[in-house]
Amino acid sequence: MLDVNDTRKNISMTAKMIDESCKIQLQETEELIDKTKSQNPQLYIEFNNLCYSATCHDGKGTKKTILSNVTGHFKPSKLTVIIGPSGAGKTTLLKILSGERLVNVKGTITINGVEHDSGTFRKQMCYVPQQFSLLPFLTTKETLYIAACLNFDGNQSKEQISSIVNEIAENLNLSNCLNTLANKLSGGERKRLSIGVEMITKPSVLFLDEPTSGLDSAASNQLINVLHDMTRANCTVVCAVHQPSSQMISQFDDIMVLSQGICIYCGPKSEILATFSDAGFTCPDFYNIAEFVLEVITEQRGGDLENLYKICHDKFQSHNKDTKNGTNSSTFTHTVERDDTFSVKPKLSTWQQQKILFLRSLICIKRDSTMTKLRFAAHVVVAILLGVVFYDFGDDAQKAQSNIACLFFFLLFLFFANSMPAVQMFPVEAAVFIQEHLNNWYDLKSYYIVKILTDLPMQILCSSFFLLISYYVTGQSMECNRVLQAWSICVLITILGQTVGILTGAAFNTEIGTFLIPALSIPLLLFAGFFVKLGEMSVYLQPLGTVSFFRYAFEGLIQAIYIDRSNLTCVEIYCYLQSPSTILSMMDIPTVSFHTVVMILVSWIFCLHLIIYAILCWKIYYAKK
Repeated sequence: MLDVNDTRKNISMTAKMIDESCKIQLQETEELIDKTKSQNPQLYIEFNNLCYSATCHDGKGTKKTILSNVTGHFKPSKLTVIIGPSGAGKTTLLKILSGERLVNVKGTITINGVEHDSGTFRKQMCYVPQQFSLLPFLTTKETLYIAACLNFDGNQSKEQISSIVNEIAENLNLSNCLNTLANKLSGGERKRLSIGVEMITKPSVLFLDEPTSGLDSAASNQLINVLHDMTRANCTVVCAVHQPSSQMISQFDDIMVLSQGICIYCGPKSEILATFSDAGFTCPDFYNIAEFVLEVITEQRGGDLENLYKICHDKFQSHNKDTKNGTNSSTFTHTVERDDTFSVKPKLSTWQQQKILFLRSLICIKRDSTMTKLRFAAHVVVAILLGVVFYDFGDDAQKAQSNIACLFFFLLFLFFANSMPAVQMFPVEAAVFIQEHLNNWYDLKSYYIVKILTDLPMQILCSSFFLLISYYVTGQSMECNRVLQAWSICVLITILGQTVGILTGAAFNTEIGTFLIPALSIPLLLFAGFFVKLGEMSVYLQPLGTVSFFRYAFEGLIQAIYIDRSNLTCVEIYCYLQSPSTILSMMDIPTVSFHTVVMILVSWIFCLHLIIYAILCWKIYYAKK
């Protein structure tokens, strides 16, 4: 039988070991928290008399006031919620503070007492919009990994980045879908992934617009818990939430209330009910604070809203004055002081940006069955079909006119087969680019150079296989020089087609672009010289033929096949089109040399790319506006 004293002694020793273990773990936890807190500078955001008006599309140019003299502040290491009815101006306020909307904004914004500099501040913060675009052919893990690579300074190893990615995925409950493509994720998973993409860099300020929309209550509360943990790393977290639950609202530190573009209250959550009570609005026991506040500002509860606004405004001014005078708690005195040494995130070089973007583009091209596999298969199938229909027409004088139609169809197919998929896919890619560029991930120049270079191999591959199959089966001349010339024209018209598709997709949405490409291409086809010769057109219409790239592509292909060539074979006694010079004379070709044709097509491609680049610059400006 065990001695009672021994038992007590064992229990005492066990308790001592547990106590020491707890102390060690507590010390490690405190050290980890202190280390985490030192990662970001504390940023105290203050804004005064912010005003913003938008122009209504009523044809009269009338202005609609979105924000009216909004004044408030967001404290570091605090989780703030912005609540208000639809149309209150929550999203507009977040966009202005994040620097995504800079035009037609009045008022002042200061960071730690320093005048707001949008360029510097954007490197300190991240903004997650309500609708966050993701590349559909990247998995969850790849999306987070590439986001980390683009945001870190390049000194981290693959193991370190993977560790950070796994930690973010675990915190956001995304571990089970790390290998799932973004277009296969549920709405809630996409929302959490979009937040994780911005959280991965541990920003000093994080703005989120409706982060819990599309999430169930359990996922919403888990997400708010993660955001609350981020505040322990000196992160200023601000969320615009339409109508938070009681459990959710309990996790926020501060509340800002907006109504019709006016700030009703901005301050600690613990003081909002007392402030409303001073104005005659008493919240019932066990009632959701957010629902009570929304009922008050939407006039569902009787009372004097003007008096409420005056009381809230006076309390805010008094609190703000105490903070600036240093009479407030010492927790925030150091945050109000001027801090000229923001720890700006090191920016990757252009080469580093391009290397990461190039890798991402290759992954998307490989997985995009529509733009890659189906597109390649279509070129091969149509080439075989043309070979069957126009079999061995190339050297037959009796079938010269049909062979010319076959060559024209080469250009027709290559143009539309590459322009239509581009106009369908590029708007999604452009939305992702603008979003990432505004969050300071990479430059427009880096993105666009990679876009052009990664598209080029597929354009050359598809057009090459199409031409070699159809060219050989239709019986065209197999002289090396002619094959090379015909190949160069087909590659150029392929690049032109995809460039036109990208241009239309960049300037318009998919629906309008799908209509505009055929509508705008038909006039150019009319002036190509196939349906009607340029010399037979009206004098007033002939100049239009000089701007049709189809005209030069068609003329270049005809020259490649027929110029300086021996007579065609003819089984009859006499064939009018046996001489290639007769065929060229019938088509009024050549009007320019082959080298001029190539230069004109290259110039068209260059000019279209300049227009696309300008459109993307305008879209960036418009997004900020």
